[in-house]
Amino acid sequence: MYSLYHSLLAQHARQLTPIRCAPSTIAQLHRYFEDVVIENNLSALVVETLPTALQRTSRETARLKQVARAARDLFLFVSVNDPLSRIPLPRSKDRQAVVVRHQGEAYERFVVIADARFSALLASVPAEDSDSNSGGNLMVWTFEPDVVYSALEYLMARVTAENSFHAATFANAVRISMPKSTSLQLTLGVTTKLALLIQEQAEREVAVNRIATAIRNSMELDSILQTAANEVVRSLNIRSCGITIAGKLVGEPLTSYYFRPDIEPDDETVKALLTVIDNSAVDVARSPKAIIVDGDGAPLNSMAHAIVPLIYQGDFVGILRAESDDPSRVWADTELLLLHTVADQLTVAVKQAHLFAEMQQQALTDGLTGCYNRRSFDLQLQRDVNLATRMRQPISLIMIDLDHFKDINDRAGHDAGDMALRMLSEILRSELRTVDTAARFGGDEFAIILPQAALEGARIVAERLRVRIEQMEIPGFGTATASIGLASFPVHASSCETLISAADRALYKSKRSGRNCISLPPDDDSEAGQTPFGERLLDALSLQ
Repeated sequence: MYSLYHSLLAQHARQLTPIRCAPSTIAQLHRYFEDVVIENNLSALVVETLPTALQRTSRETARLKQVARAARDLFLFVSVNDPLSRIPLPRSKDRQAVVVRHQGEAYERFVVIADARFSALLASVPAEDSDSNSGGNLMVWTFEPDVVYSALEYLMARVTAENSFHAATFANAVRISMPKSTSLQLTLGVTTKLALLIQEQAEREVAVNRIATAIRNSMELDSILQTAANEVVRSLNIRSCGITIAGKLVGEPLTSYYFRPDIEPDDETVKALLTVIDNSAVDVARSPKAIIVDGDGAPLNSMAHAIVPLIYQGDFVGILRAESDDPSRVWADTELLLLHTVADQLTVAVKQAHLFAEMQQQALTDGLTGCYNRRSFDLQLQRDVNLATRMRQPISLIMIDLDHFKDINDRAGHDAGDMALRMLSEILRSELRTVDTAARFGGDEFAIILPQAALEGARIVAERLRVRIEQMEIPGFGTATASIGLASFPVHASSCETLISAADRALYKSKRSGRNCISLPPDDDSEAGQTPFGERLLDALSLQ
């Protein structure tokens, strides 16, 4: 059978002009039509249906019960698979509420209101070129009594064909509530709300666009979070918005918040908000789903709030928490849609930041060992030497080369050689300080930068590493040893290049000395404290 939408267009093509709307807009306008009945206690006939859903919120069921209590007659068309088909609606001897169940899944939405002094209808279906979730729905709506009557005739035929046992009851309800005229006051009330809805949606679209622009123009998550918090508060006119993200994708937790401009928070107010955000994040992380609390349902000393989780590929990333100080606040679906849209955008921002960090990490690290590569080693050494020069502090460099590495590859295979390099890198990570830098210098050679480490301290570190490497068991090969060269700035060098050269010469001195040992640069090195620059630093550091 045709939908109500198509039936009305076939009969009243000149009076009805279809418009394309987002499902959220149609849902809000549907509620505005219901508000006419609820707010004016309009003893009218209300006939409506909603697109089939497998789950319904308590807000949805409470809303329908509210309509049923206000209307004289309510007929609710629902699929037998919809939870609404099983809810008990309030009834009395003067008012009736009937659930008209039908087979199949409903894709249309409509609401028809008929009363002697007011008539209205709204009907929508998904556009043929899109699905119901894509935002492409077609809608018609009117207050014309003759169009409303045509809708009721269609619905009588539909009830008779699909649920004949409700036919007499429905026909009697239509006879009593025959639309005759439309109240200008009630009509203006609906159209005024519609105008406000369009204005609010325009403002929220601007907010969403600003957040999207911030995401496109920056990889700084803290800046993006701040923009999002600001826009949510402005567009919803709420007290505050707080956003926190954490987890393996972002490392250290990041939190941003914003208060409405007329609020001047002190330290205690900010601290209280941050505590609430942290507690909310812990609660939602256990069960990642939205939490909606209206003003009349807020606990004592609490406010109306809405919490939306940020989810990336099934993993909890953080939350967005909006808070209103209006005790009568009821979160509209369009407001919740905005919060979910912003949360989705922030999830994209987290994903982009994570991918960008991964790309940076890949550009700076060796893929096999996870240590820094030669390029990042050169950059870090330059920074550390510059800092050591300004702060008049020493810096040491250790060069490590696995002994007879070719034998490992030849005898046990290249997989064993790769394993040996990975095991060596694990030793370096476990033995070094967080300020130290370990890099794969090339092949089986590693370089270690030890900031603020003088020669004797670096020698202790080198010996500890030598012993650990000597104890390393390579699968399919056995134990291995390493030759180690050690040089210190400014004792052995006056620049990055000469420090690398000195440590390299020390390494080859260890190889010539029988391997599995630690050596300093040869005594005849020209850089061994002979330059005026080196001599000045030696005097300053009292290292002679």
